[in-house]
Amino acid sequence: MRIRRTVVTKAARSIGLAAAIVIAVGGADPTPTAVAQTASLDSCPPRLPRLRLAIVSGDESYSPHPAEARFQSTHYSRLHQMPLFGVDPREEKVDPAYGVAESWEFLAGAKGMIVKLRDGLTFNNGTPITAEDVVFSLELTASKFADSQISGTLKGIGVSAKVIDKKTVQIDFSKGSPTFDQELSPLVFPLYVTSKAYHSNGDMSQEAFDRFRANPLAAGPYQVVSRQAQQFITLEAARKDPLLGCPVYDRIEIRNVPETGTRMSQFRTGQQDIISGSRDLVSQAKSVGATIANRPDANMIGLYIFQTDREDNVFRNEDVRKAAAYAIDHKLLAETIWGGVGLRPWGCTWPPSTEISSRNPRYLKACQTPYAYDPEKAKSHLAAAGFAQGRGPTIKLEYSMSYPEEAAMAEAMQPMLNAVGFKAVVERVDISERNRRRHNGNHINTLLFFGPGGRLTALAGAYSVWGPDQGWGPKHDKDVVSALQRASSAGSLNEYTEAMADLGEVIHGRAYGPGFFSAGSLFFIRKEIPDWGLERSQGRGLLNLAALVTRR
Repeated sequence: MRIRRTVVTKAARSIGLAAAIVIAVGGADPTPTAVAQTASLDSCPPRLPRLRLAIVSGDESYSPHPAEARFQSTHYSRLHQMPLFGVDPREEKVDPAYGVAESWEFLAGAKGMIVKLRDGLTFNNGTPITAEDVVFSLELTASKFADSQISGTLKGIGVSAKVIDKKTVQIDFSKGSPTFDQELSPLVFPLYVTSKAYHSNGDMSQEAFDRFRANPLAAGPYQVVSRQAQQFITLEAARKDPLLGCPVYDRIEIRNVPETGTRMSQFRTGQQDIISGSRDLVSQAKSVGATIANRPDANMIGLYIFQTDREDNVFRNEDVRKAAAYAIDHKLLAETIWGGVGLRPWGCTWPPSTEISSRNPRYLKACQTPYAYDPEKAKSHLAAAGFAQGRGPTIKLEYSMSYPEEAAMAEAMQPMLNAVGFKAVVERVDISERNRRRHNGNHINTLLFFGPGGRLTALAGAYSVWGPDQGWGPKHDKDVVSALQRASSAGSLNEYTEAMADLGEVIHGRAYGPGFFSAGSLFFIRKEIPDWGLERSQGRGLLNLAALVTRR
């Protein structure tokens, strides 16, 4: 059996190059750092009492179930669960020293991989992590009860797994997947390893998920002690972890506080240690001694136009989509709402500016330049679509307050769209209603405009947003479907980036996802808290908290 060895190098951030992956034939396996299995907290240094965070998390369910952990959940889920493929605590690169997988090798054509497991790892109840647990976790995460984005990705790749021996698992792909270890790590969409026996003895059902969520089993330095969906999650120190080491805090409290004024008031009065910041409050934060940190490329700002396969969706017409793209003065939005800080022009809402395909010139040509602000061109596209001057279609500008700037952006975009002939209505909806519209086919005549970014590889997100069976994608467009299929079946990194370049060309050129810019997230941090390298993070999570709250 031919084996291709894959060595992952340190990710490098630069203009047009988000990361570097070197694939070599032959050579030595990565050598992980040896860490002794000593679970007791008695051998750890004294801990700080607690860390309190007030953030804007919108639809965050704060679930302790590892298969329900979403991409933005990494900042807390990694603290109480153990990923199959590890990354360093600062989330700069894939690092085998921090995962269940001690090493791995890709099969020929990236049609699968052989994974060697680390000896001596346990769940927090002391039971060993086994090869059978790894296989079960892959099946669990691909099930219909798991988070839809990661399960959709696993299904799209066609993942199956089997135990070879007690230290070895073979993972097969019905298609190629040269970025699988990146995509399924905490840099993007971590695959956490769950105890098959504790979870359900192999049962895949909603009841089993509910039971585990109510009484979760941790596998990390912290454990979840309380939580409420879309409200908060609280973790407490649990053990000296064999991978991440000792917990630095006794207790970590993370709350969703969407109101900017409330977050700032709590920060000023010492009730919070880290909060989601706002550009117009930087001076106030500095006046109380706060450190201002920027999480680069955290969001992709632009138009997300969904369900264009529907005949009753006005945005099925490409001219209508382009009219909306040309109507938006995104440079004005950048200056007035973001203050021009932490932004990078980008012409695709997805795939993002951080994608590894940015090394491909065609990808950059397709996505690095936004549609220009041109009201007259917007009007001409509406006319080409059959709308008389001033009598354009009624559309919705939908937002959910998952991000601090959403409401201001909706209010600013509405008059721009109306000025070229649209009749735009601003509507705030909660995430459950958004998901209902997505899955019931009722997300028509609607513009979304704010999404997550900052991923090293974007296949999971691309499949979720544009995939033909995910409820949003343009499944009538054979070029979009073909590009996604080729990206998810690539046998090499070059084939993958070529397919993602094709996808970018169609998404931008046909205005399914005309982007404006990528935007960084600001955080206000109490001055006593040391710099833990947030601005260097290459991960998709909100914060790379593991670097702050654990110590080896």
